[in-house]
Amino acid sequence: MNKYALIHESFERGIFMSIENIINIYRTTTPEEKKHGIVWYATALATCMRIAQDTDTPLHIVVGVCAALSPNNKWERNIDNTKDLILAYINGEHIESIKVSTYNAMKRKAWSILDAMPNHNGVIEILNGQKIVSFYRNIMGDDTCTVDGHARNIYYNQREGLTNDKTNIGKKEYIEIQKAYVEAGKKVRFNGRALKAFEIQAITWVCWKRIHNI
Repeated sequence: MNKYALIHESFERGIFMSIENIINIYRTTTPEEKKHGIVWYATALATCMRIAQDTDTPLHIVVGVCAALSPNNKWERNIDNTKDLILAYINGEHIESIKVSTYNAMKRKAWSILDAMPNHNGVIEILNGQKIVSFYRNIMGDDTCTVDGHARNIYYNQREGLTNDKTNIGKKEYIEIQKAYVEAGKKVRFNGRALKAFEIQAITWVCWKRIHNI
């Protein structure tokens, strides 16, 4: 076997182990975590719908703002920040008057979405980041997979600190992790059916946070 074949075999073995890492976390989830995770994105969409109704803002704009404000931000704060920023914009306040629990660059992206009021594709162009674009698309109901730092840690079965909005994930690695979640979802069953990548990602994400008290 030549060195290129050995490299390929090693790579394939690594992918297989990573898929197993995801499945192993899934197997440790409680019934309640499965129920919570399977509807996580649908619940997030419903929450954004309420903000859209309360603020008379198009739903895809609310979801775009929410996605922009999501990096390194707990979900509950993410939602509070989303509503506060939208209300501040509507009330004519200055961007600097609003405090958010994420990076200022992300706040400026969220503000730009409100300023431009773009269509669906325009929101994606403003977001322009693989994790936050995936997150936006997942909440909007697209069949994709959001890879944040926790999803990456599950993939490698290790816990590393999350240092920035990209969680140090390169484009190639991001796609490989997404593919692993797709394959892991095919290998497990919930209520008699396989899981989509975003479903097993959300379920294992909920479990991982419980395991590590995050």
